[in-house]
Amino acid sequence: MATEGGFPPLTCSDVLACRFSSWYPSFRKHSPKASIIKPLEERFIAYLESDRVFIPEGSGPMGVSELSDDEDADDDDAGSDDSDEDEMAQITFTDLDAQIRRVITKYDGAVFPKLNWSSPQDAAWMLPGSTLKCQSPADVYLLLKSSDFISHDLDHAFDSCVDYSPPQPHSIPPSSSTTSTSPPNEEDLARAANGLQLDDEDDDAGSRSQPPNARGYDFELVLKKWFEMPRAQEWRCFVRDRKLIALCQRDSNYYEFLQGPEAALEIRSKVSAFFEDEVVNVFPLSSYTFDVYFTRSNSRLFLIDFNPYAPQTDALLFSWDALNAIGTDAESIDLENVRGLPLLELVTSSTMASQSLPSYSHNRYPKDVVDLSSGASIAEL
Repeated sequence: MATEGGFPPLTCSDVLACRFSSWYPSFRKHSPKASIIKPLEERFIAYLESDRVFIPEGSGPMGVSELSDDEDADDDDAGSDDSDEDEMAQITFTDLDAQIRRVITKYDGAVFPKLNWSSPQDAAWMLPGSTLKCQSPADVYLLLKSSDFISHDLDHAFDSCVDYSPPQPHSIPPSSSTTSTSPPNEEDLARAANGLQLDDEDDDAGSRSQPPNARGYDFELVLKKWFEMPRAQEWRCFVRDRKLIALCQRDSNYYEFLQGPEAALEIRSKVSAFFEDEVVNVFPLSSYTFDVYFTRSNSRLFLIDFNPYAPQTDALLFSWDALNAIGTDAESIDLENVRGLPLLELVTSSTMASQSLPSYSHNRYPKDVVDLSSGASIAEL
């Protein structure tokens, strides 16, 4: 069954199955070490959704106070109308700071952060070295606060689901006896995931009781142990109806060592074997994407993430039309290629790479600057 555009119907349970805490317990041995802090308190979610970019008090490397982005010497000019903003700028998250610091210490001083589904890769330029290497709670907060990907997790994760209706503003959360089209709760997810267990135990992260919320699910902060992960070794894999149909580079740069039939055969065979042996019979969905990382020696694969098979997931070097054609209309594809699934897409020349915009450039620069770099004229700019 396919919806408009050739995609399989996407449900709220599908999205929740791709949440980190839903799949990580079953794939822990194939994934980088990680700790999950959940649930995140609603006060912290409100901070992430607030307009101003500022760092909470006491979250720096040595617990020093941080200045907000618009703090200056003209405080005397501030009127009473700014009292709410001042209160937000002085906010602290003492317990969360402590939990993050414990995890950072556990993982030798540095972590990658992400929320339920997304990592703030589009905001990496905010930190020295343009990486996601966080060494203090302030680093974590700055990345989360500056990322459009995180904003999507907070407000739009279920927008494409066929069984989801956005909550009405200022509406009263439904009671347990009221029929709701909100995302399913943890019990619904567990049933849909055919027994996948959530990761409720972590010595450093821990789980804290929070009042129930209208969403029916909680936000979580995932902190993965930091390690150098060359972009050339990352691959996105596309699964349709439990068949691995395609994979491609996640990075848009040209790499000589990936070229040639022998390299292509090794990549396809190792990813296919990993999928058949470790993924297809464990992950509960029939259509999805997953990301893997080859170690430098190509001797091992790490599972990095799962995402829905849906338009909001980046198809990278493929187009979704081409992927959907493979999945739903094999007769329109050359039969020799179909027998050779998964299809492999690489950046095959430096010219091809030079035609690509820098990763996440549309998140970093004003749209008119991106348009200019795409070929628009100075006059149009």
